Amino acid sequence: MQVEVSIHELLAAAREAVKSDYIKGESILCETRYHPDTHYMVEIEMLKTDNTLGKKGAYIRKFLTEDEYSSMLQKQEEHLIKIKRQAIVQKGTLRYIPLPDRLDSRRKRDIF
Repeated sequence: MQVEVSIHELLAAAREAVKSDYIKGESILCETRYHPDTHYMVEIEMLKTDNTLGKKGAYIRKFLTEDEYSSMLQKQEEHLIKIKRQAIVQKGTLRYIPLPDRLDSRRKRDIF
């Protein structure tokens, strides 16, 4: 089985190996990433303290199912979190996708 790993993932794994990673939550190469129900990866910044996720100011990585991802989008709409990076997970491979606010700015730039 061949696994694709991006330079970002290699750097994250190296930071985790020396315990200098500022991201809390799940490791970049954790088991959850390879679970068949996992469809998304998000890195979030906590804007407010949430008992289920963490304290205000924390930067957290989570691998999510479809339902959990919908819940994260809802938390972002409620201004509890800010999604900083996101990816679609396909058989353990991360396909990074632009954030919605970045898509909007690209569309505006293309129009003008």
